[in-house]
This record gives sequence, C-alpha cells and structure tokens, in this order.
Amino acid sequence: MTDDEMNPRVSKAGADRAHHAFDLVDEWLFGAAMTALLSLSGEEMPAAGEALPLSRADMPLFNEDLPSWVHRVLAEPGTGLAGVSPHHLDVLRGTLAVERIAATEFNFRAREGGEYVERSQAAIAAYDTAKSGRIVEAGDQLGLVTPRPPRFTQYAETLVLGGGYMRPLLRARHALKLRDDGINLGRLSFLGSARQLISEPAERPVAEDYAPGAVDEFDLLIGAARTTFAVHATPLRFLCGCTSARGECPRWRSRTGPYDGQVRPEYTHERHVELVDAEGLPLGSVLSASTGRPPHRPNTADTLALWAESGTPYPGQRVLVVTSQYFVPFQTFDCLRLLYLPYGVDVDVVGFDDQLPDRAELPGYLLMETLSAIRSARRLLVDAVAALSRAVTDEPCHPPAGPPPAAPRGYLHRPEPAHTRGGSDDGGR
Repeated sequence: MTDDEMNPRVSKAGADRAHHAFDLVDEWLFGAAMTALLSLSGEEMPAAGEALPLSRADMPLFNEDLPSWVHRVLAEPGTGLAGVSPHHLDVLRGTLAVERIAATEFNFRAREGGEYVERSQAAIAAYDTAKSGRIVEAGDQLGLVTPRPPRFTQYAETLVLGGGYMRPLLRARHALKLRDDGINLGRLSFLGSARQLISEPAERPVAEDYAPGAVDEFDLLIGAARTTFAVHATPLRFLCGCTSARGECPRWRSRTGPYDGQVRPEYTHERHVELVDAEGLPLGSVLSASTGRPPHRPNTADTLALWAESGTPYPGQRVLVVTSQYFVPFQTFDCLRLLYLPYGVDVDVVGFDDQLPDRAELPGYLLMETLSAIRSARRLLVDAVAALSRAVTDEPCHPPAGPPPAAPRGYLHRPEPAHTRGGSDDGGR
C-alpha cells in the first residue's frame, strides 16, 4: 500500500479492528517464544523505541516496497502520524526490527542472494537434537505445531487454501472430517492459482491419483474437491472476461499499475469453476487468482483478495479457513489484513499436521514459516496504520450498518499463556 492508497472506506468499526490487529501482533511477536527463537541464533529482541533506519540492502523485502512514511517513522522515533498512537508506531518499529533479523536467520528460500524458490525446493538447515527440540517448543508456543479445533460449529463459508503435492487433497479431507464431526462448513471455496507444477522434486506423479493430468495448482484443487466431496466441476469461466490464458489479461494490467517486466500470461488471469453434487446442487467453487506481485506467481494474499472481490464479505461473517498447521500464523495475519481489517469478517484459521515426509526438516521448516508469519504481520500493521491515519481525516463512504462486530479471539493457538511485551519474562524488550 502506498501513501496515496490508504483505504478511504474507514469507520469507527474499521479503526477498532486496526487497534485489535496491533494487539494481536504485539501479543504474538514480542513474547517469550519469539525471544527464544532469536536467542538460538545469537540474536536479542530489539529494544523498544530504538531508531531503525532501513534500506533494501540491510533488510531485503521480497518483491515489495515499504511506503515512504514507514521509513520516516522508523528512522525517527519521535515522528508521529495523526490517529496513530506512539505505542502502535513502536510495535511497527519492533516488528520491522524482528523481521530484519529473521530475514537473515530463517530465510531458506533465498539463501545468499539466490533465486527465490518454492518451499519444497528450500535448502532447509539441519540442527542438533537439543536445538531442534527448543525450536519445536518455541514454534508450538507460536501456533505452528499443535492444531486446535474450530471456534464455532457453524460457518457461512469455508475456504480451503491451495498448495502443492498432496496438500490440496489433505486439506480437503480435513474439511470433510470437520463436517463429519458436526461442523457446518457453509459454502466451500477452494482457493488457488495458476502456479505451475514443479518438476524437481516432481509434483505431478504425487498428485496423479487425485488430480490426473493436472498442470497447475488450480487443477490440483479441482481434483481434491472432486475426490473428497464427490462433486463435479462446471465448465471453466474466466472472471477477468478473457476467453483463454494464452495472452496477458488487459484487465490485470490496468489493475496492477505500472509494470514493465515480463510475467507468465497465465498468472494474469482469474478463473472459476462451480462445484455441484450428483443432484446438481451447488456445493461451492474453485478460484484461481491473478498475481499481485509480478513477475512471481500468485500467493495466499492474492487468493484471499479474489475471494473477497468475488463475494459479499460482511462484518461478523464467520469464515473457516483450512490449511496446514505450520502455515496457521502467517495465513492468519493474511486473513486479518485482507478480510478482517477491511470487511470485519470473523476469520477462524485451523490447521492439521500434514506429516512432512522428513521430520528431521521440521525445525528448519518452522523457522521458515515463522519468517512468513512475521512478514505477514508487518504487512497487516502497515495497512492498520494506514487505516487509522486515514480514519481521522476522511469521513467513511459506506459505514457498516449496526454495531461493530466483536473483536475475534483465539486466532493463534498456544498451549501455554502468552507473555506480552513489557512483562517480567518477555526477553527484556
């Protein structure tokens, strides 16, 4: 989000949600668990209130830029923004400081300036038994290990997030298990993209049994839905208005803004199929998003944004999101930024242990996904600051009807009570 793109559709309820976003990040990021992870790499939790001048050289961001106001606020702790408390700006400074450390210590997808790769291609570091145990323990306290049940028994919609290899099928099966256990899933949406199946390690042979002939993640999700819920898919429809994915979508170009590089044409289109049961009754849909970070493939945020644009999200709407457990924190912060902050959707992100083939890689994988969560939390805070700053200067265009929804709780499971910043055992931040 740039300085000129702060969402004008702000209301008191929207400001309340922004305040709550800060509370959630503050609680999750600055406690004993994150302090322990940093200490394992010889790092300390940054001191509160310190100046934090940043450049792309000392904190590489993956294909994104921070708004210019962020650099001003970080470099000068006394700098203020209308509508944003000094505490909130301090939380943002701290988040960027932790991200800078984690981007060096936990980034296994682009080591030493190498090309950014898919998770299955990452060079996961190995650790000795003692250190591995401490990483897993801290990761569990941060919500990456132990699954928790849904908060409610009834939802308006359930979103099954995409992935590679067997993950779409496993997530679909977990959604079915939840339904069999008595959870009303509401309408189902499988969210993915045109990410092409990779050849090393080979993805297609693993998925052939449930998605024969699949060429991308969208195909995997259709196959997973068909196999698990005994449905069939209606003919493909391009939401972007195109008739094929062979050329770049003109609508994508107009929405993305200036971009002079090359991007795979299929990454610029939005696709959709309806899922219907044997009696022709609708069960849900499968969506394929275009990319918001060219030239790279679409990501979770792109798929969530497409779901919101394709439907009618509303304050208090209960939406269940099904993913793998070690993705729960980062995808929770994505959901908060894209669904809760602007629309007031009450999102409940649940995961399960999808059993990594090599459990020896689990500690490194948890660190890698901790970095993903930190970055997602920082994006949430940047948007929350923008909403708060805008809220004191603009009248809302379309304030939501009725009272603001209650602030959602229980996003990130911890087996032990969390320690918030400023307590006696928070690592001294």
